Amino acid sequence: MSTDREHDEFERIRLVEQIHRHNALIAQYAEHQAIYRRRVEDDRYQLGRLDERLGG
Repeated sequence: MSTDREHDEFERIRLVEQIHRHNALIAQYAEHQAIYRRRVEDDRYQLGRLDERLGG
């Protein structure tokens, strides 16, 4: 039978691990967001060059 203190310790461990997982997901999201922002900027640049060549 576990005591309230043991229960609290296990709950703390669970929450710390959950925070680490969430932070990792946030970091991965931010990394991917930066990649796609660069791709959008590259595509906009290419679109601008095409527009110039097409007289647009």
